[in-house]
Amino acid sequence: MRLVPRFRRGPAGVPVSEGRTDTLVQEEVPGPPPVVEEEIAEPPPPPRGRPPLLWPWLLLLLLLVAAGLIALWLFTRGNDHKGAGSVTVPNVIGQKQGPAVDRLDRAGLTSRVVAKPSSEPAGTIFAEEPGPGTHVTRGSVVTLTASSTTQVTVPDVVGDKAPAAIRALRAEGLSAQTISVASSKAAGVVISQSPASGASVATGSTVAIRVSRGATRVPNVVGQTRSAAVSVLRAASLVPAPFVVPSSQPKNTVVSQRPHAGTSVPPQTKVRINISSGSTSGGGVPPPPPPASKSVPDVTGQQQEAAQRQLNGIGFKSRVVYVPSDQPQGAVVSQSPGGGSTVKVGTRITLNASLGPNPGAGQVVPKVIGLDPQTATARLVSAGFRVQRLTQKTSVRTLNGKVVDVQPAAGVRAPAGSPVTIYVGRFSG
Repeated sequence: MRLVPRFRRGPAGVPVSEGRTDTLVQEEVPGPPPVVEEEIAEPPPPPRGRPPLLWPWLLLLLLLVAAGLIALWLFTRGNDHKGAGSVTVPNVIGQKQGPAVDRLDRAGLTSRVVAKPSSEPAGTIFAEEPGPGTHVTRGSVVTLTASSTTQVTVPDVVGDKAPAAIRALRAEGLSAQTISVASSKAAGVVISQSPASGASVATGSTVAIRVSRGATRVPNVVGQTRSAAVSVLRAASLVPAPFVVPSSQPKNTVVSQRPHAGTSVPPQTKVRINISSGSTSGGGVPPPPPPASKSVPDVTGQQQEAAQRQLNGIGFKSRVVYVPSDQPQGAVVSQSPGGGSTVKVGTRITLNASLGPNPGAGQVVPKVIGLDPQTATARLVSAGFRVQRLTQKTSVRTLNGKVVDVQPAAGVRAPAGSPVTIYVGRFSG
């Protein structure tokens, strides 16, 4: 606050008007004019401004930076992760099976590998489902299709000579298994094959070819002595079967034969020769009736237990032998005698059954012959096999109701879980 001097002086000669009030200042004697001090209030100083608040802005900036870092971490923490429970299926097509499975495991997925034939190298993944780039739940199953071994078409070698057939099979990357069988065809000629021509199999598979042992003509031995006839037939790779019959011909002379002379038969065919007893009085023992013969059915391609049932149903016995093959486990890849051969009822037919594409160590078939079916079944099941039960005629009374045969045979190693057939005796007197 400051004091400001003011001078007020009434104007001289100004008339006083009505309604107006004037302040009269008495003039004093000459001297300095009077000073009137008037108090004038100065305007207040402007208020001092408060400093701006910085911490909200800093906090906002910090939150933005943190949010950006979290977003960046979520985006870059893995190419296969879309979120906490979602996974992107990686592309493993073209990779080998092992690395492909490892890749899926690292991505949090479960692999299921299926082998199928393809033109890709063996063990290469050529398909996956769900496809690459698909978003799935973590732990989902991804099916990988791996290429199995290269497939080739089995050539037709039936009718070829065995050496030519083997060369043709090897040219296609296949192996040959030669089985010699009795046949009326020329010796050394392939009469059948398994798998059949045109089948698609893996490279390195085995093709069984049945090769004819050749036919031989039955020599004429009528009129010869017994010993001479037997020698001639054996020299012709035939099996003599002599029987003594009543006859007026000299004793020990061959009076007839069957098959007749000149007939073409497979080697080792039995030839019946009737030998004279030297008397027509009936003192001789009549020959027993010859055993019945039947045509062997072709059971290749069947499962071995089904093949055994079919053979047993028409009077043949079976022998099961497991062999390496890419055919399904238990499939009959070859047989001997071959389908179409005529042999005696009761002949044992060898069935070569496949071990399968991925054979294991297998189990040994235990001894069960002579046991009752229940005990035999329990023993085989405890050894890890399935059991098929068939019946078989037996002339031994004590074996009636007992196991008289088992196939595969006891002591043979067979795939675990494969069927074993027990033959239960039925006494026929």
